[in-house]
Amino acid sequence: MSKKRMRDHLQNLALVLLTLSALLLFGRLLLLQNIRLPEQTLFSAAPSSDGQEENALPEAMFPAVSLMITGDSQYGRFGRLCLRADDDVLQSVTSLFQEALGSASLTGQAEDDALRSALDGPGLYLEPVCGRLPLEAVAVWLGGETEFDLTVQAMALTAGEGDSASLYLLDGEGGIFSCGTALPASAVRSVCDGFPPNGAYFSYETGYSALEPYTVLRREIDALPDVQAELPAGYSAYNLLTALDFNAHTLSRYTESSGAEVVEESPRTLRISPDGGVTFTSRGESGLPLYRVSGQGMRETLAAAWRLAEALTEGTGASPLHLWSVEEGEEETSVSFCYQAGSVPVRFSDESAALTVTFRGGSVASFAYRCRMYTPLEEEEATRLIPVNIAQAIAAAHPGAKLSVGYKDDGSGRLAAQWLR
Repeated sequence: MSKKRMRDHLQNLALVLLTLSALLLFGRLLLLQNIRLPEQTLFSAAPSSDGQEENALPEAMFPAVSLMITGDSQYGRFGRLCLRADDDVLQSVTSLFQEALGSASLTGQAEDDALRSALDGPGLYLEPVCGRLPLEAVAVWLGGETEFDLTVQAMALTAGEGDSASLYLLDGEGGIFSCGTALPASAVRSVCDGFPPNGAYFSYETGYSALEPYTVLRREIDALPDVQAELPAGYSAYNLLTALDFNAHTLSRYTESSGAEVVEESPRTLRISPDGGVTFTSRGESGLPLYRVSGQGMRETLAAAWRLAEALTEGTGASPLHLWSVEEGEEETSVSFCYQAGSVPVRFSDESAALTVTFRGGSVASFAYRCRMYTPLEEEEATRLIPVNIAQAIAAAHPGAKLSVGYKDDGSGRLAAQWLR
């Protein structure tokens, strides 16, 4: 045997011995630390997914809500403003709405008098603190399904005088649709019995007829902390490019005279402004998972928008986003998000959304994002809002106005809670 072949054999033998030695040491380490390997070998197939995990929608995605629980109206009502989606009080009623919506049969349009009469008895009124949503999106939030092609702003579930509860759907433009349900009226009465009056009322129960009639109000509103609004420390071109699956070291970029940095990765263009504004456009479909919709349903669309919202939030350290509205067109669907400071909504002075994602042909066609971070100033004295009756009198000068509690981001840095209309 030649010296070269002998040397090759010895090298191969040495490699085998080193490999076996490494495996033995690794095995001893697992035994000493009581580590369990996953039940999957190196060459086995990856775990299969039925899409449920990919399209998971956490409660945190959905906005705060206003809730009214009615009993006998002469004794008063129980109401809460800006309830978080995971609040225990809200959790006690959403399952009833889910069951009612799942069994609802549309009976026609209703007049205000019919709904108000129903709300004089035991009933539940639920209104997300956001824009109008397709009922299909509301059903996704509740964990159910619906076949109704409606856009709604609020829902009411009332016991009435029969054996089954009635469901009312308010479209936010004056239309009220009534539905029969298979939910026992006793289930609604049982929940309502557990919530004593706390000074809440609907705006139609006051003398301010110009206001949106079903606004939930309370005589006493808890003081709210001021909020510091600013760009998060993690807002940078590098972090955004990494979060959005761009090449963070690309040379295909330039800076505009305004200071905005523009990055081109055909067919995608990303524009990053110094003030926190980020825009994205695509001239064709993207094969990247972050920009794809896994199906044609509302759940898949919301899940795709949420993945992008999470990527932007986690990549920059910005405040979390919450669903605001869904606009469906023949060729495009736009999903918008807003900020909340705790459970209180934050509005921009120009009324624009914090993030709007537009889908076309199964992928993200564009998005516009305003990166912000909101930090409550807990050490400061909390701000008390002006009395609600004064706020109503001021808002009544604007027909159709709807009072709500929130922060308005006007770029000043420090925000105080106020009545918004």
